[in-house]
Amino acid sequence: MGNEVILQCPTSILGDISTSIAASAAIVAAVCAYLSYRLSKRIYDEIKSDEVIIPGPLHHPGLQVCDHDKCVLRCAVFNKSQRKAYIKSVEAFDSKNVRIRITWSDGMDHLGNIINPTGLLGIIDTINLCIRRDDGEEFGKTKVFIQHSFSSRKIEIVYDPYAEWMNDSNNS
Repeated sequence: MGNEVILQCPTSILGDISTSIAASAAIVAAVCAYLSYRLSKRIYDEIKSDEVIIPGPLHHPGLQVCDHDKCVLRCAVFNKSQRKAYIKSVEAFDSKNVRIRITWSDGMDHLGNIINPTGLLGIIDTINLCIRRDDGEEFGKTKVFIQHSFSSRKIEIVYDPYAEWMNDSNNS
């Protein structure tokens, strides 16, 4: 045991070099993967930048029966994107933030009854969003939230029946 000779094999030197090359390649691959991710995220954000849903003002549709007209609101919803959008949910809250039970769709009959309330509405260009209170009461100041497929954020629209009157009296 005292006469042992230790020889360094050329294969162990090559092993150290190949390990260094492999580690360097892994680092380069990780940097390339990160840069590729950033580029794809930037392209995705640019493609999604035109995906905008724009709601018009809420108003009563002007039904012939006044009592039916007061419990119905309507607004135009515009899709600025080339892709089809979907309205997933519509919620309404009164001035005290109490949820109002509503039925909604893109159509109603002459009495203001909602036609085909499916719970999912497709928008190619524009639709009329029709909202009816389930209790038949009149809409006062109301906040309406629209959830759609282009964003996780809800669109908020406020209906205030006295806003136009207040604006008209201030302009006088």
